[in-house]
Amino acid sequence: METTSLAQRRPRVPGFVVDAGLAVATALAVAVAIRASPEPSGPPEVLAYLVGSAIAALALVRRRWPLAVLLVSATTLQLYYLLDFPGIFPAVPLAVALFTAWAAGHRGWSLAVTAWFVAAPVAFRTLVAKEAPLPVLSDAVRDAALFVAVLLLGEAVRARAALDVERQRSERLLLNILPAAIAARLKQSPGVIADEFPDVTVLFADIVNFTPLSQGIAPEAVVQLLDELFSGFDQLAQRHGLEKIKTIGDAYMVVGGLPDPRPDHAQAVAELALAMREEVARHTGPGGRPLQVRIGIDTGPVVAGVIGRSKFSYDLWGDTVNTASRMESQGLAGCIQVTERTYQRLRNRYDFERRGPIPVRGKTAMVTYLLLGRNPDPTGDR
Repeated sequence: METTSLAQRRPRVPGFVVDAGLAVATALAVAVAIRASPEPSGPPEVLAYLVGSAIAALALVRRRWPLAVLLVSATTLQLYYLLDFPGIFPAVPLAVALFTAWAAGHRGWSLAVTAWFVAAPVAFRTLVAKEAPLPVLSDAVRDAALFVAVLLLGEAVRARAALDVERQRSERLLLNILPAAIAARLKQSPGVIADEFPDVTVLFADIVNFTPLSQGIAPEAVVQLLDELFSGFDQLAQRHGLEKIKTIGDAYMVVGGLPDPRPDHAQAVAELALAMREEVARHTGPGGRPLQVRIGIDTGPVVAGVIGRSKFSYDLWGDTVNTASRMESQGLAGCIQVTERTYQRLRNRYDFERRGPIPVRGKTAMVTYLLLGRNPDPTGDR
């Protein structure tokens, strides 16, 4: 079952459109700055305007190489100044590259570029050109103010990106313990969530004799084996569109038909059970001993809801849950035991063996069936 982000989906402008717009804006801003410059133009103005086009072109690849784009842009701008073109505020052509590099985490390089274009003109004008310090410092403060504005913009983008990453991480963690629909409801209204489902299919699976098998081996090996098995179960449950509820030790619980009802939940759970049995057969326990799974299934009504405040848990309650658990605990190694209710749903699509009335704890004797496999010539559900 695919899970989607819980955040409200907003229409987003494609990245290449944004980059193209920033490139055009950069070229226009540099052109305006050159045209509005009070300094006389030396070489032909057409050549001077190439700085805007060059830095604008670099903006098109800023996402992939933010630091390289910043350094090449700074070098291009420095060459522009060495050719004695009309003066422009350095933060204008460098704005896009500077805030992108800062947002990408290259803050040291961003500060170095900023310091160079603020301090170098001051040093040149006071030490080489012998200009009066006050006008020089006034221009430096103006340049620095523009750079600070650009860096603050970069910090805002970086903080927003970090917040989005953390939000996505939190959502992934939430979706690991709650179904997507339930998690969305919990975020919108954090009150009690409880629903009654009149028709679902519950499955319990347990690794046969896992506790004695795991004795005498390292704890890491025990956890690794269970992780491999249950990760495989998780993938199978997702593939069949079923909802994993929880694991308890070496037991695994899954349900079909909630939180989104579906008419074929019994069939989907049967397919999962057969696949789980095959998955377990592919693994071996400590010492190379074969593993077996015991599976129990029942179909009927349940109540589902979220319990807890600091550690959420989505769980099921009702006779169907208890009966499915009994089908597993009082089943046979390597077998899939189902109740009469589940059998009636599946008997025309799958092969069964009648086990007969068996004593069930907390209940009278029940007629149960062992699911053997798919019926190669199904006649359809009755």
